[in-house]
Amino acid sequence: MKPLEGIKVLELADFVSAPVCCRFLADMGATVIKVERPAGNTWRETGKVNRPDRFCDEENPVYDIYNTGKKHIVLDLKTDKGLSLFHRLLEKADVFVTNFRLPALVRLGLDHETVRTKYPALVYAIGLGYGEKGPNANDPAYDHTAFWAKTGFLLDLAPLNDDYYPIFPPSSMGDTFVGMTLAAEVCAAIYRKKMTGEGDYVKASLFHNGIFAMGTMQIKCQRPFGDVYPKTRAQHGLPHGSYKCSDGEYIYIAAGYAQALIPKVFSMIGRDELWNDSRFNSVSGRKVNCDLLYGILRDAFLSKPASDWLELAKQYDIPITRMQHFADVSDDEQAMANGYIEEVAYPNGHVDKIVSSPIEMESVGCLKTEPTKAIGADTDRVLKALGLCDAEISQLHAEKII
Repeated sequence: MKPLEGIKVLELADFVSAPVCCRFLADMGATVIKVERPAGNTWRETGKVNRPDRFCDEENPVYDIYNTGKKHIVLDLKTDKGLSLFHRLLEKADVFVTNFRLPALVRLGLDHETVRTKYPALVYAIGLGYGEKGPNANDPAYDHTAFWAKTGFLLDLAPLNDDYYPIFPPSSMGDTFVGMTLAAEVCAAIYRKKMTGEGDYVKASLFHNGIFAMGTMQIKCQRPFGDVYPKTRAQHGLPHGSYKCSDGEYIYIAAGYAQALIPKVFSMIGRDELWNDSRFNSVSGRKVNCDLLYGILRDAFLSKPASDWLELAKQYDIPITRMQHFADVSDDEQAMANGYIEEVAYPNGHVDKIVSSPIEMESVGCLKTEPTKAIGADTDRVLKALGLCDAEISQLHAEKII
């Protein structure tokens, strides 16, 4: 038996953060009903835009990764009948998950205060942009803005040089972080509900999770502490960081402030004498002489191909990896060996490689990503389970409420 079997989740969400939460809940055994507007979820179209010559209604892996394992229904919540049916689903739900903006939820009467008054045993979970209070509370928010740009990452992590330009963020990573936090909170709230019979209000915002994800940076870069970013490449805690090798490949060495690793790196590049040099055998010395040290390291790593450095680093037990492109991950031997990448077959005959669920539990077993159903594919079945007859469902179709 999976941990969340018997738990009913109602999802009213767009894009990624709340859908990630619900995908994880479904992975752990919950029944998740995802409610879409008649035109369909915005992320369906976004998924297809990523590869318009390939991705389509039948093959939409960018949508599937966050929405597999759910029941998909359509309700027009702008109609009284549609909203009434939604409330009938809420009555039977253990958990309601949304990431709609607060003003929209208030207009629908689906804000936390209204819903919890009607359904006090419900766990109400919401993914927010900037939080419920403050000057940005009602602003539109995406992970690029609220998780990445506002937390300092994009402006401060680009190398400082004559061609300095802020980093462009990856897609959906901040949303995924929020979804993970929200799923953990929901699981705790479900446990509490089982113990007390009481519902709960759980929330996670892109901005808050972004600050927490960058927590070390937020602390050490406070103005009283004086760690200033952006930095030049040489100022980044040498010998820590990325280095180009003779074959054009890059390696990344994680050996900055762990003193025991510094002499190992010097030995690996054949420069043992550097550890006896006061300019390089202390944090303060390396900081003052960072430009000189970086030149030594840069030239050393350019003398051999990446494969040689990777093998040498194993001998010295230095944490190192070949730096990969996004495209490399789908064929990564380590990822494949652990089942982190899976092949998903689509009705149109194509097979795509998709990252598997990070939920790894003995009670859950092996999880498989399945192609997501079409818009409204489960509407009739879900409404029949609510007690509606065929004639009533046909009428709702005719009125375009479902």
